[in-house]
Amino acid sequence: MTLSSDSGQGRPTLVLMHFFGSSHREWREVIRHLDPAARVAALDMPGFGDARDRPGYDVAAMTRHVIAEVEAAGLDEVVLVGHSFSGRIAMTVAAERPAWLRALVLIAPSPPGPQAISAEEHRFQLDFDFSEAQARAFIDGASAVTLDPALYQRAVEDAINATPAAWRAWPEHTYAEDWRERVGVLDLPAWVLVGDRDPSLPPAVQRESVMPHLSAGELEIFPGYGHLLPMEMPAALAARLDAIAASCR
Repeated sequence: MTLSSDSGQGRPTLVLMHFFGSSHREWREVIRHLDPAARVAALDMPGFGDARDRPGYDVAAMTRHVIAEVEAAGLDEVVLVGHSFSGRIAMTVAAERPAWLRALVLIAPSPPGPQAISAEEHRFQLDFDFSEAQARAFIDGASAVTLDPALYQRAVEDAINATPAAWRAWPEHTYAEDWRERVGVLDLPAWVLVGDRDPSLPPAVQRESVMPHLSAGELEIFPGYGHLLPMEMPAALAARLDAIAASCR
């Protein structure tokens, strides 16, 4: 199994999924600030973190991975929290209507349809060489604030340690997959959280490409923050997740 940090006994269970090039470790500070009674688990996606050797890098395979891991752990009443590329996966999981899913929290999510990527960003992702210099450039380009040094170093290490095939799958084909018809309009409670300085998936993208798929969705914008909310504002994000979890009880 690739569920990490499974702790607490409360309900609902928060299942946290990381952004592209990261791992469950991006959530460590958020978890530290969450209500200690909350049940929370962080999940590694195939090719990253503790799932580095797990194959299956397209949307269908990652969707199956999440469902299998949650069900193998026997989790129920789940609030699925997806960040960036795993935000798309949270929506494709929801489209399968699993009985255990109660709500979605999507943090700067990739849309269900093909994600627009600038030519410069696309070339950077394709040519990524897993050096420390490029990993630092990757993290620096995504954040709008100075990260805590320990969080920053973990993020750099996670990017360097990603499986090359998993990394390259995204810019080569996964980002362009079109799941709009399959996702349709989801009717469960959903929150979309995004920084107003997000360089990749800003509020305008969320309004145009994500919110139409969420009939009960709420968009929340955080001024001054970029794409890495779990590391840029861990305490504030934890407070928001606690409040959302409380509303789902």
